[in-house]
Amino acid sequence: MFPKSIDLEELFDVPESVVAGDSQYVELISPKGRTYRCDFTGHTLERRSFDKHLAKLAVEAGTRLETGTSLLSIKDGVANTTLGQVRAKVIVGADGPNSKTARESGLKVPDRRYPAIASQAEGSFDPVIRMYFGSIAPGGYAWVIPKRKGANIGIGFNPSLLKERPSDLFKRFVSRLGVPYKETTMGFVPMSGPAAGTVKGNTILVGDAAGHVMATNGGGIPIAMIAGRIAGRTIRSHLKNGTPLAGYEHGWKEVLSKPLSDSLWTRRLGDIFFPTDRRTEFAMAVLGKRGLARAIRCRKVFYVF
Repeated sequence: MFPKSIDLEELFDVPESVVAGDSQYVELISPKGRTYRCDFTGHTLERRSFDKHLAKLAVEAGTRLETGTSLLSIKDGVANTTLGQVRAKVIVGADGPNSKTARESGLKVPDRRYPAIASQAEGSFDPVIRMYFGSIAPGGYAWVIPKRKGANIGIGFNPSLLKERPSDLFKRFVSRLGVPYKETTMGFVPMSGPAAGTVKGNTILVGDAAGHVMATNGGGIPIAMIAGRIAGRTIRSHLKNGTPLAGYEHGWKEVLSKPLSDSLWTRRLGDIFFPTDRRTEFAMAVLGKRGLARAIRCRKVFYVF
């Protein structure tokens, strides 16, 4: 997906203990049940274990970790938190699509956010990721991501197309699957592409806060890791050699800008052709397996563009 990124093997070398499942294919399922299977090898991570793993690496590298702490405001490069003032040389906003760091620093948060509801399903599932399109998740999709024990399930949708309660949409999807599930969580996924600016003063934005999300499928962890490494290297050079933090924005754009722009273009095309089941069915048939496979890989679905 990101051919200009280097040393990805090192970046995504995660311990087996945080891998919750593997998949070899993704199936895109139309409103009428037509299935388009595409090669798509990947790992499903146990998110809490993965986050703890990253935190452990950070602490081992010298980070001071404080939990249960909130940012209150930023003024003149000083972060006011529930622990008191933190006078920082660099502030990194990695606090999601509603980033308070961005707002306090005068940067814009992603202006288009899609709600998503997710849960953990119980049972045994084939090692195939499944994505369901149509009125089951208006303007978005519903998903089943298998794990060795159970699966991640959920729906994401365009709020402007919603005609019923999100909880009712989710219950209908689970009823279709016919599986027991645990409590649900709800959040927002930025879908308007990268933020117009990700550096201001001594503040930089990374991940969802910067709009670093694949607009065609809502994926953000791999992109956040790539951008996060670029941010880390930029900060190191800034502190050691005084190089401008603006180099971070240049760096991530060089690696991520085109794939994310192509993904956003495809999502906007989908907004035109996917508002109803009938048009969704037609559009998926026209795109076919090859076009749909390009879409989920952040590539434009038609070669002529």
